[in-house]
Amino acid sequence: DFRRVKNLKVYFERNHISLTIDLSKVEEWMPGDIVIFQTDSKDHIGIISDKRNSKGIPYLIHNGGQPNREEDILELYNRYVPISGHYRLK
Repeated sequence: DFRRVKNLKVYFERNHISLTIDLSKVEEWMPGDIVIFQTDSKDHIGIISDKRNSKGIPYLIHNGGQPNREEDILELYNRYVPISGHYRLK
């Protein structure tokens, strides 16, 4: 539920490992990582996939409208709603 992204971000910051938000460091993005995108007016959350594009940037599993999807959109989405958090379970 995207209305809860702000609360989830606080939870992840307190209880999980905080990682880079730099997409050029492709080796630091692992399947299962949580990614949060935030602006003042829009929030989004997704999970990093095990699939990668030709540049090595992972696909994103998210609900960008129905149905849920796994797609090569991490870099594009970051242009419009910047990545504000990248987390991994401890």
